[in-house]
Amino acid sequence: MSERPVRTYWIDGELVPPENAHVSPLAHGLHYGTSVFEGIRAYPTPRGIAIFRLDDHLRRFFASAEHYALKIAYSLEALHDAAVATLRASGMSDAYLRPLAYFGDESIALAPGLRCSTHVVLAVFEFPPLSQGAPGFRATISPIQKFSSRALPATVKAGGHYTNSVLALHDAKARGFDEAILLNIMGEIAEGTGENIFIVVGGVLRTNDASADALYGITRDSVLQIAEREGIPTAIGPITLDQLLGADEAFFTGTAAEVIPILAVDDHEYSSQRPITDQLRTIYAGAARGADPRFESWLTLI
Repeated sequence: MSERPVRTYWIDGELVPPENAHVSPLAHGLHYGTSVFEGIRAYPTPRGIAIFRLDDHLRRFFASAEHYALKIAYSLEALHDAAVATLRASGMSDAYLRPLAYFGDESIALAPGLRCSTHVVLAVFEFPPLSQGAPGFRATISPIQKFSSRALPATVKAGGHYTNSVLALHDAKARGFDEAILLNIMGEIAEGTGENIFIVVGGVLRTNDASADALYGITRDSVLQIAEREGIPTAIGPITLDQLLGADEAFFTGTAAEVIPILAVDDHEYSSQRPITDQLRTIYAGAARGADPRFESWLTLI
């Protein structure tokens, strides 16, 4: 048997040994996906271990929780300190942090905000970037449609929302692809299963927004800020399938994937020359790992 991976947990206000980290079998969040979460990375930097854009992630965490009436009993500052303490306790220098809030087991009725307690977890574990060692992803247009924000709020990072992504990625993997691209109800590009999408056309960087039922990713925002500093012209708006396939370059962004080129979409191959993608990928990697002083404010040193 392989060795159990090292995981460190902070649960409802205290560090808990992994063997004592349990969820009730009747937890509402387990049955219905009534949970919200974040994915955050910590990296070794020249000045020590640093968490990338911690407070920005926590702000989105609180906004997602409010949408589902999850009542987090901790301030943003308290969770900030808990994340730092949990990472320190883990002993890891290159790690993934997962804040999670979910409804407890007081009721399985479909109005948990009226009856169920809110539990908050911070987990720290090893999860290498999906792009590690990969030159890029080969993607497919998924037959699974991205849910409409009129059904579920696409800008909220909730557990139950990701069953949409699970179906799409299972289908893509079964057909030999690395990733799936979901279209929205209008037939436009929405996003990957866990990433935002950018294209480059004629030197202009383009991505979509919430009107396309896409999540506002922290990595997406980082890339837009880097592009502005680098003087790369940008445009934000709908992206059609024809625009995606006709682009000079295309790439995914996300905490798990970081910045990774799209090599092909189904049988459409992109050029191996992708100067803007490579430029943004390099700068992002440097910013996250403390190599670019212009972005020091994004780092929480521990």
